[in-house]
Amino acid sequence: MTESLAERTDSFARLVMAIRSELAALDAEDAASIEAATVAKTAALDAVARDVEAGAMDRPALEEARRLNAEAALKARAKMIGVERRLVAVASGAGRPAALTYGRNGRWAAAG
Repeated sequence: MTESLAERTDSFARLVMAIRSELAALDAEDAASIEAATVAKTAALDAVARDVEAGAMDRPALEEARRLNAEAALKARAKMIGVERRLVAVASGAGRPAALTYGRNGRWAAAG
């Protein structure tokens, strides 16, 4: 009988669990939990790199980790966009003009 990733303790399973913790922290919008989960994910990535270098391989777990990490990256980026929009609204409400950015088309435009 094969163990589920949640029951395993190897580096590949720890990586998947760390990314799941990061996703949960992002959903909860808890900065301390996000930071702790990111530290755990980085440590798990280092352990996986050492194990792969030593010849260990768990392709299904790595594919799951890649999928979850892509989801975490999208959630983090979406949260950053939301924060940037709120900051622009707060700055505008405080009487500050919107920041100018240099756009892709080579023209200056208001950020946000």
